[in-house]
Amino acid sequence: MFHVKLFVKTTLTIPGAGAATHVAELIERDASSCTMHRLLELTPDGTIVGAFTQGRTAGETIVPVDVVPHPDTYDSFPGMAAERVTEDQFDALWEQALALYPELA
Repeated sequence: MFHVKLFVKTTLTIPGAGAATHVAELIERDASSCTMHRLLELTPDGTIVGAFTQGRTAGETIVPVDVVPHPDTYDSFPGMAAERVTEDQFDALWEQALALYPELA
C-alpha cells in the first residue's frame, strides 16, 4: 500500500497565551485525517525545543495524538496558520533535532 507523506509547519495562536509552532511529517489516511509520524516543536524564532517519533519524545514535546486532522482542513481551525514544507526542509530540521536528541535516532 502506498502512503502519501505530507510535511507541514503549523502555528497555533492562542489569544493571551502566545503561539505554538510545529513542523510535522504526516502519513495521509484519507481526505480528513493523517497519522502523526514525526513532530518537531519550535520556538517563535525557529529553535528546535522538542521532538517526537515512534512513541518517544525528547525536550519539551508531549506525545501527540496518533491521528490528526488533514492539513487541507486546517483553515477551519481558528488561530491556525499552516504552510507546506518540503521533505528536504523537514529532513534538515530533523537532523538538527537528532543532534540535540540522539536518543530519538
